[in-house]
Amino acid sequence: MNQPLKSLGLVEVNDLPEYPLDKNERLESHWFINFHFNRWLNSKFRLTAKPEVRAYAFDLFCIAQNQIPVGTLPDDDRQLAALLNIDLAGWQDLRAMDMSPLYNWTPCSCGGEVRLMHPTVTEVAQDAFSKKKKNADALAASRERKKMERLRETVSRIGTPAMGKDSGLIRRVKMWLDENCTGNWTEDWVKQAMETVSITSF
Repeated sequence: MNQPLKSLGLVEVNDLPEYPLDKNERLESHWFINFHFNRWLNSKFRLTAKPEVRAYAFDLFCIAQNQIPVGTLPDDDRQLAALLNIDLAGWQDLRAMDMSPLYNWTPCSCGGEVRLMHPTVTEVAQDAFSKKKKNADALAASRERKKMERLRETVSRIGTPAMGKDSGLIRRVKMWLDENCTGNWTEDWVKQAMETVSITSF
């Protein structure tokens, strides 16, 4: 389907495809997108649409990056006209064209709200979320490594260097701290953990 429905009429929200990204997801510092320029240059839309239509379509691709959820647009002419900074009548004339700025945008359900999605824009949004998750996982892993290094250093200082290298001891101390310490793993907390797991030779 090349055009979104002009009016949903009797179509129920539940009959629409669910947008694949959670409505509550955020991309706080989302200022860059991967733009596949060869796909754009060789697309049927770019090769056949009027220059004005192409310009507004590209603006909508970018505008969708700041919407909630990211990658979607409101299915509302007044909002779309305002987002594009054009008058309502002018926008409705553009939207009524066979090759309109909303070419390939289709209705979807976003947590019960009807919005518009585009396959390429959705792909870009999913890629951005995937990179966000990878970065968050890498950051969490780095923090965990540093936390364990500090724990080993503290155990070595309280006890002996051999204790700091004892993986079994470190694992038991960590488990106790995870269960009992809600703040920073201070030296006093580590000492208490070591005492509790029956390590007294320090």
